[in-house]
Amino acid sequence: KLFPKTNSLLDGRSQPLADMEEFAMKIRACKDTQSDPDFCVVARIEAFIAGWGLEEALKRATAYAQAGADALVVHSKKSDPSDIEAFMNAWDRPTPIIIIPTKYYTTPTEQFRDWNCSMVIWANHNVRAAVSAMKEVSADIFLNQSLANVEKKVAPVNELFRLQNDGELRDAEDKYLPKV
Repeated sequence: KLFPKTNSLLDGRSQPLADMEEFAMKIRACKDTQSDPDFCVVARIEAFIAGWGLEEALKRATAYAQAGADALVVHSKKSDPSDIEAFMNAWDRPTPIIIIPTKYYTTPTEQFRDWNCSMVIWANHNVRAAVSAMKEVSADIFLNQSLANVEKKVAPVNELFRLQNDGELRDAEDKYLPKV
């Protein structure tokens, strides 16, 4: 997409795509200067998002794979997986295909396996669940003017420290802070 990139699922907004050749050359530049063999370049195909259809999606996917992309994300905002199914039925290259089924969430995962999708990104459901949980807890606190009812519903403070890798912070403090 062109800068500034907007979220693919925003309705009614223009989703202009970058020039295919220029984007392919950027991929090639990444691969030509890659110093870490474990680094992967994943190119995102948004032809379906922009309303350009299967032919354009395949053309861009082929160009980006030929440029050296290690994998391709094929994205669609339809509520059914028809774009992805059509793409996977037509895709005949070894480059792995990654999908993001945010809008076609009722499709069984087995279907993605049957189509030989290489990876599925469950893109934002955890963040959306966190927002719902925060709203519920905040409403309870506001209604009851107390934390008593919500404490059992939330993670312990020590779990936050564990997730932040507090041990690493303590090691850095031991190493870099003056001893008092």
